[in-house]
Amino acid sequence: MNIPKSIVRIFLILPNGQIVAQLRDNIPGIASQGMLSTFGGGVDLGESPNQAAVRELEEETCLETNYEMEFITTFIHQKTRNNQAVLQDNHLFLARIINIEAIEIKEGVGFVVLRKDVDFEKVNAGEGSQMAWKLLQDYLNG
Repeated sequence: MNIPKSIVRIFLILPNGQIVAQLRDNIPGIASQGMLSTFGGGVDLGESPNQAAVRELEEETCLETNYEMEFITTFIHQKTRNNQAVLQDNHLFLARIINIEAIEIKEGVGFVVLRKDVDFEKVNAGEGSQMAWKLLQDYLNG
């Protein structure tokens, strides 16, 4: 499996300020197996990061219109798989949702609701997700 050069990462935020993260599948070959992560995935050829974020959110959560998408930032993260290293553009988004009941998980085993002040380094999450969490906290504490 190739490492995409550009991905989108999406955290969801509830009206009460709690953050929703994805609990990844434990399938061999996927990134961050069994860990907490962002929703998202690769940016397809000819697709903007914003278009990819909307597509990925719908694919993974079935959310179509019940949210407001905000772009936070882009950061570079080095990914290595099978001795292949790639500098990957990570486009970070925040989706403000009104109704958690509207989420229907289609990828991963579920989701986790977290306080926005949780120390993400102390949870089982990959390095890229931890970087994204820190940037999210900076954005929210603006």
